[in-house]
Amino acid sequence: MNPISLVWDVQFTGEGVTQKATGIMLVAMGEHIQHSVIEVMNHNRVREGQKVSRAGYTSGLRFIIDATFLDTEEILELNERALSFNHEFCSLSSVSISETLPIPLDIPTKSRFPELGRIMLCVRFTDGLGYTDAKKIRNAIGTQTKETKDGLDPIGTGKGSSGARFSEEFRSMLSDSKWLRRFPSLTGVSKGLLSGAAAGGCYDLSYDLREAVRQLTESSEEIWWSKLDPDELTLTPSLIVDPSEKLDSKFDPAHYHHLEGEKSDNYVKNMKEIEMEQTGDSDVVEDLAYTLGRMMRGRRMRKQVGVDQGLAHGNEAFVISENVILPWIAEEFVNCLGFFLMTRKPKYWRNGQCEVRVVQPFSSELIEVLKEAD
Repeated sequence: MNPISLVWDVQFTGEGVTQKATGIMLVAMGEHIQHSVIEVMNHNRVREGQKVSRAGYTSGLRFIIDATFLDTEEILELNERALSFNHEFCSLSSVSISETLPIPLDIPTKSRFPELGRIMLCVRFTDGLGYTDAKKIRNAIGTQTKETKDGLDPIGTGKGSSGARFSEEFRSMLSDSKWLRRFPSLTGVSKGLLSGAAAGGCYDLSYDLREAVRQLTESSEEIWWSKLDPDELTLTPSLIVDPSEKLDSKFDPAHYHHLEGEKSDNYVKNMKEIEMEQTGDSDVVEDLAYTLGRMMRGRRMRKQVGVDQGLAHGNEAFVISENVILPWIAEEFVNCLGFFLMTRKPKYWRNGQCEVRVVQPFSSELIEVLKEAD
């Protein structure tokens, strides 16, 4: 079972967008939920026309509650309690469920990965780890939030952004990026929690894999797979899907950021050098390199579909897209984002503490699925 969390978001009214109101809301939400909160995030916005790197203001709060070891009834009670929150500074209270993804994705997670939803890219700051000079440490701590706000958004453009590392097609699978700062709250939620330095940053984005799956399914016909022979009638039809030949389409994972050959290798080399400067631990470097190596395998495995997947004359494309293309794209999509988190800014983002979390609307059915997952 992957770690799961209850994600409670409260958006502020116009009157609530002040530092004083933020402190009031922190206390009010903490008292209302009556449960330990492992992390608080603030929805950070800049005013229209301002640069992304500006400090911004708090337009809402996000409470992260670890639900991994809670039973279903406890989670349902927390959801009802959060939704009942009422305050003069609250314009909207909503609850979602986040699942921290294993990278690379394991088979059970890959098989149920939703084709659209929201995803969180979360990093922890290094706070100058690896530097010995006091001035350089202070400079690193002073710039890590700005560097992260600019560089963590995979669809961002402009100076310091990261959008250029991804193809236009890959970026088209992502949209609506929202910046949040991360504040651990293991000792409790207090009025001044957000007055100190953030421990990390997060971008929450919408994603949609449907167009990539559709295009790859269509363009791969007669290359990776062929329709059933209409003259061959059988009760047990089957097809082989062989994606060994790379397609020109930029949706083909061969063109993703983590599978760019020498360029990707150089990103890994840079990460390893910085990790050695930070910790000097060759075992840690080896473990990180092993994880990245698994992400970069770029496996293009032959798959067979048949009656167990519902294959019949006329529905070949649907069966292949659902059972072969979607799980494969989901795996490489997450691998690509995980690779990005581990290699983009290792001087500022602590390796081993970066996470990709998929966020889905709350439902009791989803809780049961996640609780029962192997």
